[in-house]
Amino acid sequence: MDLLERNPFTTIKANDLNDSEINEQWVDNPQGGFFDVFCPTHKVSQFIIGGKGSGKTHLMRYFSHNSQSIRNKSSILEGIKEDGYFGVYFQASGLNGERFESLPFQEEKKNALFQYSYELWCAGLVIQSLLDINNKEQVFDRQDEFCSSVLGLFSGENELFSNIKTLEDLKGLILTLSKEVDYAVSNAFFIEDIEVNVLAARGSLIFGIPKLISEYSHYFEDVTFLYIIDELENISYSQQVYINTLLREKKLPCSFRIGARGYGIKTFKTLGSGEKNREGHEYEIVKLDDLLSEVSNYEGFAVNLILNRLSKAKFISSDKEHLNIIESSLSVKKEFLNSFFESPDYSEITHTKDIPQEDLSKKIKIFKKSIESTKIPKDDIDKIIENISCNKSELIESALIHLFSQYWSSNEVRVKDIIETSEKLKLDAESFLLDSSDKSSPIAKKISYYKNNYIAKSLRIKHQNNLDQYLGIDNLFRATTGFPRHILTVLRNIYKTEVFEGRTPFSSNSLISIKSQRIALLEASNWFHSECGCEGKLGNQVSYFLHNICELLRIEMYADKPVECSASSFTIDTTKLSQDSRDVVLWAELTGVLVKGQDRQDKNSQALISKYHINSLLCPKWGLPLSHRGALSFTANDFEYLVDAEKKTEYEALVAKFEQSRNAPFGIEEDSIQMGLEF
Repeated sequence: MDLLERNPFTTIKANDLNDSEINEQWVDNPQGGFFDVFCPTHKVSQFIIGGKGSGKTHLMRYFSHNSQSIRNKSSILEGIKEDGYFGVYFQASGLNGERFESLPFQEEKKNALFQYSYELWCAGLVIQSLLDINNKEQVFDRQDEFCSSVLGLFSGENELFSNIKTLEDLKGLILTLSKEVDYAVSNAFFIEDIEVNVLAARGSLIFGIPKLISEYSHYFEDVTFLYIIDELENISYSQQVYINTLLREKKLPCSFRIGARGYGIKTFKTLGSGEKNREGHEYEIVKLDDLLSEVSNYEGFAVNLILNRLSKAKFISSDKEHLNIIESSLSVKKEFLNSFFESPDYSEITHTKDIPQEDLSKKIKIFKKSIESTKIPKDDIDKIIENISCNKSELIESALIHLFSQYWSSNEVRVKDIIETSEKLKLDAESFLLDSSDKSSPIAKKISYYKNNYIAKSLRIKHQNNLDQYLGIDNLFRATTGFPRHILTVLRNIYKTEVFEGRTPFSSNSLISIKSQRIALLEASNWFHSECGCEGKLGNQVSYFLHNICELLRIEMYADKPVECSASSFTIDTTKLSQDSRDVVLWAELTGVLVKGQDRQDKNSQALISKYHINSLLCPKWGLPLSHRGALSFTANDFEYLVDAEKKTEYEALVAKFEQSRNAPFGIEEDSIQMGLEF
């Protein structure tokens, strides 16, 4: 078989999997089973909220009747009885609800048509599910009596009701009634006044048929009947009001599991008085993004997900060769997966050299060039550079630049002062080189906090990027935390690139190269970034804001004197923002561009302010850290400049001011410069 066709990570969307593959590629959450989260036997309805790539659709389809039947091949009915639930899965957009929105009728008439059509559609799905089972096992002892009772749920008479004796007959009836509605809707613009006989009251079929099933089949006596509705975001406000009303009026044994993106729930209102459904009463909310938001939870899930894919593609096997891996601890599994990857080596940056290089490093040359733009005498500049350069260690040199810049920026200094500071730093460096275990050293303290910044800057100078910091299985997990589709996307790109390079990935023949990992990760990051711009009504505004906030975080990351270590987060008091800015931040959170952190207490007012992290998969694009340590704090005024495209001039001024505060040269007393020139 062609290697590209064997790519275990080709299919990343659950909608592209058949029911067998949904089961085969199912991976449970090791930190608490998804069964306990989904609670398929519980009668309280749930909204399953998850961003794109969170695994929402896979989860919902796993609990559908189709997947359930495959897992109970010996007896579907016995399996349903033992499971205690029966799920009918469908996508909210399956009925093409937008057809009803543009009809040339009053709102009440359009809604009535949609509701009747939805009632028939759901009834048809239920009857089709019973037919699927009945083709293998007998569901009812008295099928004709069941069909007769179903006819009794209709509120009107119709000549089509005669001679309905079997499930097949019932399916045909519902299909015919549905076609009548479809015909009326399709011809609404060409017929002056369409006529549709509405033969079912709201909920009469949706709730009535499951109740009859439980009465006529002992297999369903104590079974929870689940309507599993996915992609709620794809129907209109008024149609969601109808779904909410069904939740409020539901009758046993029915319950609902409704899947939606974070921004997909437009309302909780119901028909009639317009009263809203309340969480904890009519429904519960499960946030999938939160379940896998911690690296420790996500890693176990992702490791099993990858091993499952590799096993199905026969890259590893469950026989004696790999059985010990498949059944091993998480750490052993991770080590096994990591063994397929070539590891980046930047020891040249992190280790002290025995023989120092002869010339100044590129980093110190860049720093020197920035000082040369001042009026400081050349000889004094040479002295400073000689003192703060350290050819034996790039980390120490970065710390020296940081400490020197920090002193220079925070004081009204003379040339003499900064020369003396550089001489003191030289002595500190010499002492630290002799005893690097001295934790009291200012250099040791800087390296302990800012090591990630220093390595990133050195890599960027050498390679124009710091992609090596994101490579290896541990870092790939950090970059994709919370979004299973993201890790599959990265691995799909890795596999494809390796094959094009003539290698066989995930084999003992060769390691996955650094080059392939870099290309794949950047492709995935760029893909997710492009998705941000088309995600919903505020997508373009979120993209504009994202670019601006990441540009400031990038400056902080690579500055001569970063204030925050490893900053890929920011804090803002959202209560002080304009409504437009609050909407953009909320939309960025709902679409997964931002990940909400724990609120912080403001140092001055003691008020709680919001903290947000940039989605980790976006970090490689801007060279930002994967860790959530430091955070930039913004005033409401400054933050508005990041969001409002009409304030571009103010934003550019903010960037210039920010960059000047983080990078040399800084201010210096003019008199001291003149004195230097005289002498």
